[in-house]
Amino acid sequence: MRSFYAYHRYHTRHVAIIGSNNIPRVIADVSESSITEMGQLAALGHIYDPVTDKWSTTDQAAELLYMGASPLPFMVPAGTRQLLDYATWQSHDDQFYCVPMMSVHEYLCASQRHTVMNIVCCSTDELDNHELLVKLHDDATAVLGLTSHHPSYFRDMRSALDVLAARDILCPVILRKGLLATSLDIASLHAATDLGGLLVEGYGDGVMLNVRVNDHIHHDASVRLAFGILQAARTRITKAEYISCPSCGRTLFDLQETTSMIRAQTDHLKGVKIGIMGCIVNGPGEMADADYGYVGSGPDRITLYRGQEIVQRNIPSAGAVGALIDIIRTDGRWIEK
Repeated sequence: MRSFYAYHRYHTRHVAIIGSNNIPRVIADVSESSITEMGQLAALGHIYDPVTDKWSTTDQAAELLYMGASPLPFMVPAGTRQLLDYATWQSHDDQFYCVPMMSVHEYLCASQRHTVMNIVCCSTDELDNHELLVKLHDDATAVLGLTSHHPSYFRDMRSALDVLAARDILCPVILRKGLLATSLDIASLHAATDLGGLLVEGYGDGVMLNVRVNDHIHHDASVRLAFGILQAARTRITKAEYISCPSCGRTLFDLQETTSMIRAQTDHLKGVKIGIMGCIVNGPGEMADADYGYVGSGPDRITLYRGQEIVQRNIPSAGAVGALIDIIRTDGRWIEK
């Protein structure tokens, strides 16, 4: 019986780089873009250096690129896969490193399939297809790209995923969601609510977001948002994290300016959580799960914490950020940018 009080990731089978104990993957939907140059992948976390003719990837690089009917005209970075519409994949020269994305009908009628991974795009309404469920149960290459068109995305998706679990269907599941909003902030709110809820309940082996703001597609924002939701759900850590109080009359420094200053020097520290609190009254309690704390303790005075332990008390604010970095360095968690 499922417990609502403890995290438990649902077990799925291993298919290529997704499922089982793999970290949740991020799929970038660039099917409506015209990507013709290697440099255009920088927005998705893949950096090409023409001098050395080599790729490098950031910690927030999408591992799977959905290209639709327009394959990339160059080789993708190592460890990255192109996802192509089924008809396009069938006629493509590289049918191993490219992966087909199929509709339910294409999957059930396919005369040709990938030997390792086949992604089946499906809505929750299509999961009443008995033939589909049988094939998903038995097919060791199947990955389900699931979405919902129901007004309550979270509730509908959770019910569908419960059905899969009850039928012992172990194919990995990519949580797909398209968003049309008037601003990135509103899109972020809806995506975090719907996808975050599923992830913290243990569902999902990958996330595929498509964010449109006033009919303009934001590919880079979609990828960043996907990684941000995964980090907030504690299922994949890719960046530093900051906890800040809302500020009140007791705040002893410019909270926004100080947070920006600390972020500028530490945002490359993957997995480090820093609390930035305006006063000593409630600050230590509000940053209870932070690795390090920067807390106002008096006019022009800062107290630095390691966890809940005071490391330096009432030091001048002018050198406090440098002192915080020294503590992180002493702990062996500092890396140069």
